[in-house]
Amino acid sequence: MNKPWKLILLLIGIFIAGSVTGALVMRRIGRAAVAKRPLPEQWAPLHLKRLVDRLDLQPDQVEQLRPIVRRNMEQLNRLRAFSLAETKSGVEQMEREIADKLRPEQRVKFEQLNKEMRERAKRFGPDRPSGGPNAPRPERPRPSGGSPLPPSDGPALEKPAHN
Repeated sequence: MNKPWKLILLLIGIFIAGSVTGALVMRRIGRAAVAKRPLPEQWAPLHLKRLVDRLDLQPDQVEQLRPIVRRNMEQLNRLRAFSLAETKSGVEQMEREIADKLRPEQRVKFEQLNKEMRERAKRFGPDRPSGGPNAPRPERPRPSGGSPLPPSDGPALEKPAHN
């Protein structure tokens, strides 16, 4: 084999083609996964349904577990909202500190870079609240077939109306 560089070049080309293909496939799969994830107000009903299905719960057990699941899922949603707000605040603080150290022409580029990153984040996670944790979220199609839970005594686990 007097020309090993051809083989090396071929292997590098195959590796690059595989990497690009894998990245494109994962990008599409990632977006689909983000679009299918449940909204926070669906967490409690979906979790309770999973418990009902997998544990073969009796109706009285479902009624005992419903407030427990609801209360804890509401707490998780509050923690999530707080975390998102704190993360946003931290990112904004970092951006201000960085901008303070830049020359005016760099600051213009930095602001454009931040704008592009925010747009990319919106495309990747369109249901993320851009106005904080209490911002209205766009409606996503709900699964057909009605509620995932056995009938309840009230609207406690139904989706709250947004203003």
